[in-house]
Amino acid sequence: MSSSLLHPPAHLPPAIALQLSQQAPSLLRNTPSSIASYSLSSLWSTAETPELWTTYENLMLSCLRTGDEESAHLCLERLTERFGAENERLMALRGLFQEAVAQDDAALKQVLEEYENILAKDPSNMVIIVENCFTELC
Repeated sequence: MSSSLLHPPAHLPPAIALQLSQQAPSLLRNTPSSIASYSLSSLWSTAETPELWTTYENLMLSCLRTGDEESAHLCLERLTERFGAENERLMALRGLFQEAVAQDDAALKQVLEEYENILAKDPSNMVIIVENCFTELC
């Protein structure tokens, strides 16, 4: 595989994003505390690295892009366990996940209200400001 999960998934060709997301369930099932990078053929068994968490984030986004909500949720859970639910970046990722799985306008409206609640508590949360702006097409 010529592409890496260390690059933002938006820049991956659709075929590569699909290939990565198709490998996600097996990869997540077989690597409970780590994930593979680059070719996805070798598993990390060493201590955590920044690349590990970038890989989880990018795998989550690739899975959302291709409709694998279950694997995306597993990635989000692992990131949340590591960095905590109050991490600004994870708040945005959680919002993206909730937007992706929203079944109707009411569910999407709840996500937008959650963004507003986060911003009411911390108006300087730039990650949420940007996400909210994209969602509402500022």
